Amino acid sequence: MRRWTRHVVMRRRSDWLLALLDVAVTLAAAGVARSLLVGRDWTIEPWGLVLLAAVVVVCGRAVGLYRRAALRPGSALLEPSAGTALVAGLVAATVVAVSPRGPGYAWAALFGTAILAGLVASRWAVARGRRALTLVGIGFDRYAVLGDSPQMRRLIADLTRAAGAPYRIVGTVPEGLPALSCAEAVAELSVDGLILPPHLDPADVGALARALAGYDIDMLVAPRPQDVDAQVTSVTHLQGIPMLRLGGAAPRRVAVRARARDRRASGVAILGTRGIPAAYGGFETFAEQLAHRFVSEGTPVTVYCRSHFSTGDREFEGIKLVTLPTIRTKYLDTIVHTVLSAAHLILTGGPRDVLLCNAANAPVVPLLRLAGRRVVLNVDGLEWRRGKWGVLGRSWYRMGEWLSVRTASVLVTDAEEVRTYYRVRHETDSVMVPYGAEQIARGSVPLTERTPVEPGRYVLFVSRWERENNPLLVARAHAATRCDATLVMLGEAAYDESLEQKVRDAARSDACLPGAVYGDGYRGLIANALCYVHATEVGGTHPALIEAMGAGNLCLVLDTPENREVGSDVAWYFADGPELTKLIEHAAELDPRELAAIRRATSVSAAARFSWDAVARDYDALLFGA
Repeated sequence: MRRWTRHVVMRRRSDWLLALLDVAVTLAAAGVARSLLVGRDWTIEPWGLVLLAAVVVVCGRAVGLYRRAALRPGSALLEPSAGTALVAGLVAATVVAVSPRGPGYAWAALFGTAILAGLVASRWAVARGRRALTLVGIGFDRYAVLGDSPQMRRLIADLTRAAGAPYRIVGTVPEGLPALSCAEAVAELSVDGLILPPHLDPADVGALARALAGYDIDMLVAPRPQDVDAQVTSVTHLQGIPMLRLGGAAPRRVAVRARARDRRASGVAILGTRGIPAAYGGFETFAEQLAHRFVSEGTPVTVYCRSHFSTGDREFEGIKLVTLPTIRTKYLDTIVHTVLSAAHLILTGGPRDVLLCNAANAPVVPLLRLAGRRVVLNVDGLEWRRGKWGVLGRSWYRMGEWLSVRTASVLVTDAEEVRTYYRVRHETDSVMVPYGAEQIARGSVPLTERTPVEPGRYVLFVSRWERENNPLLVARAHAATRCDATLVMLGEAAYDESLEQKVRDAARSDACLPGAVYGDGYRGLIANALCYVHATEVGGTHPALIEAMGAGNLCLVLDTPENREVGSDVAWYFADGPELTKLIEHAAELDPRELAAIRRATSVSAAARFSWDAVARDYDALLFGA
């Protein structure tokens, strides 16, 4: 009885939506059947239509048309829909038999056929159009999470950071409960799925899966890089013996789609950055470092610059600069400049090999490819996860991902976590080339007057002030410390004035907040810090963290998979503000010899893994062939 009740009781928001659709399908099917039988004088009693609608809803629930699997694209819908249509047709025939002026049995047959077509069509439309409902504020998927570990809190932050998601996180189930108790707690929340922590033991996952059987609740877990190569793709049978087929996330698309040609003499164009000399962020430093190394090897380089960031020069240390205008707004700055750059490159007969930065610029790739250019595209991190982007901005970045994997000559990622995302989400492989770091000896660059702090007695934070980079968390954590090390926070909030004011209000009175600092001023700060704090949640490989490691800093790093990939075993990790407070105090109390040993290990790790020379060699091979 209880199992039958699960099939009938409306438990989720999607159940109610599908029930309304089925009622509409019933009324539409009755109307269609009637329209095909013209010239006859007959009526259907209202109670008959109510009965038929109830039969369609109840039978649909019983045969699985309301299950989660029925709402996934590609699901087999014909068999359960046919069963429901058959029962509905038989009930319709009964209604005809007891009605004094019934429409006849031909109407019942037509009604059953129309029900079959309507059920299949309605599920097909919901499976493929449910994301569009978020544009009008409807997201009927509900999920619970298992446990409250730092990893789960970080995952929830990633899932809920951006507005307009087509789901809601509605509750947390304690980790460590017996499987049956856990399954009952999850079912009581009336959710569509349970999100599991990646560290859960496979035996516990199996026990929970058995306990949840029959509740029609999905079990979800975020993939890890080591999981991608050993995923169960299907179940097969050999001589009647069931076997699991392990195929991994075998990508349908390879990373390199167009063969490289040695055209070094014609050079390379770099598009999608703000320009050089670097005066903003990671891609600008990336473009400058690669351009210097290419030019030193005799390869001409053209870098496209935005007018409001450019110096106006036509050349910089042997690198050709092309300055073009743009529309300086958050949504249009990047793409408008890249479109103009691509048009200029084509019309002036620029280099045949193009290095394009940022997946948001992917719409220009088809244009460049049609003009005979070979495009190496570095997609950057998962920018659409940032809370600063609305539905339009996130949709643009997701569209850019879709275009990137289908049109780029070579797809490049800068972190294994991002590469894993593209393999699982887009079934596309990529070439993983990390970011580079300049090796700066401790104390080799002096501090400038702009930052009046004492060498070795300050904590350094470098990042744009965005909510995902947690400048407010860092300011509050430092203010809560009992040590005398001051805080230097580089950066500013370009698009969030309220956040900037909150950070300045939270910072301790002795904190130094000079805004953005570049060149020798920046190099001096990372070469003389007590420690470096990295609190970024979103993205792949973050340049500032690698640069701090290259300068031999003790790095205090927010614990995320991407950050652990970079920081490895030489960084110290924190999950929240109180943990960061304790790490800052611990760093200030370290014995000088112990601190020096940590700094040497960090510098050695950065030199071995993040060398600009190695990065340049990798891109040279991708652009021109090894």
